[in-house]
Amino acid sequence: MKLLVALLALLGGPGQPAERPGYAAGQVWEYRTRPVEPRSLLKIQAIEADPRGDPIYHVSLVDLAIAGGEVQHLPVSRRTLDASVTRLAARQPDFPDPAAGIATWREARGGVFTISIAGIVDMLDASLREGQAEHR
Repeated sequence: MKLLVALLALLGGPGQPAERPGYAAGQVWEYRTRPVEPRSLLKIQAIEADPRGDPIYHVSLVDLAIAGGEVQHLPVSRRTLDASVTRLAARQPDFPDPAAGIATWREARGGVFTISIAGIVDMLDASLREGQAEHR
């Protein structure tokens, strides 16, 4: 019985969240993508703290099935990363420079996403489609 309890603890058994590795700027991650974007990747471009000291992760996305195929900048919470990333990626594609997006976000004192990356991409996709429909 003690062995089973020890194994469950090591594996993040019931009632215990699985331990995530530390996140660092420059890491490229695979994540739980939408079905139409199985090759999409996420890069942590920068990390900073909010006024409470909680981390804010500035990420970029590539290989998306939306207009432009990429997202330059998304400010996300640790909760978002924990719910989304699956493993560090072997593939290291080029990512867009997030500097302009981060600057705009800071100037606007923008918020932070707390939903999954796939959920954020769904919202962006719907917004882009709506905007395209209005311009027809």
